[in-house]
Amino acid sequence: LSVPGHASDISFELHRGEILGVAGLIGSGRTEAMEGLCGLRPATSARVEINGTPVRIARPGDALAHGLCYLTEDRKLRGLLLNKGMRENLTLQALHKYGRLLIDTAAEERALDQAIAEFDVRAGTRNVRVGNLSGGNQQKLLLAKVMQSDPVILIVDEPTRGIDIGTKQQIYAFLSKLAAEGHGIIVISSEMQEVIGLADRVLVMRSGRLAGTLTGDQITEDTIVRHAMGVGAGSMERVG
Repeated sequence: LSVPGHASDISFELHRGEILGVAGLIGSGRTEAMEGLCGLRPATSARVEINGTPVRIARPGDALAHGLCYLTEDRKLRGLLLNKGMRENLTLQALHKYGRLLIDTAAEERALDQAIAEFDVRAGTRNVRVGNLSGGNQQKLLLAKVMQSDPVILIVDEPTRGIDIGTKQQIYAFLSKLAAEGHGIIVISSEMQEVIGLADRVLVMRSGRLAGTLTGDQITEDTIVRHAMGVGAGSMERVG
């Protein structure tokens, strides 16, 4: 996978039930590479396969059709409509499930009831504007919105940025639960301990390229930093 100006020759596998971490310094191309994979940026690839079947992803709709969903790192500008309510935000990405010419608002309300319970979204009133929710509750609503598309593979960019420790633990538990249910999860994060604590394997990117793939005891802060900075990485064994 190559994203012009950002990433080149990125190749990896994601296994069912796995959480794959993507680490690297700011500017390493980690976000841009995954946006390219999901059709959010112009990209080229020799081959993309999901469950062994070749797929073509040229735009976000193609990714959704193949069960590949991306949760943006910028929930305020790109993830949620802050001036709208929770119901409108929840179902926006999957409106086809709630009608064609007319939207079944009663079905939307039932979906919101389920999302509030399942994701523990806390608000004084269900009619609150999303911009008035706390950062943690916005993030939980964004997760609920993405899950409306029934993803097979979920790419989560900076899943806990700007939220409190309690909500972080809830999101970690949710991602682990999804993996246990057989989803493939990719977590892009600048928080080293988040990657180390969640991931079964870690891809480290540097200057738009894959600098290393780490597994098991290799997943340490020191090893990730050395790969990300290109310090002594050449002497380390790459495991893929």
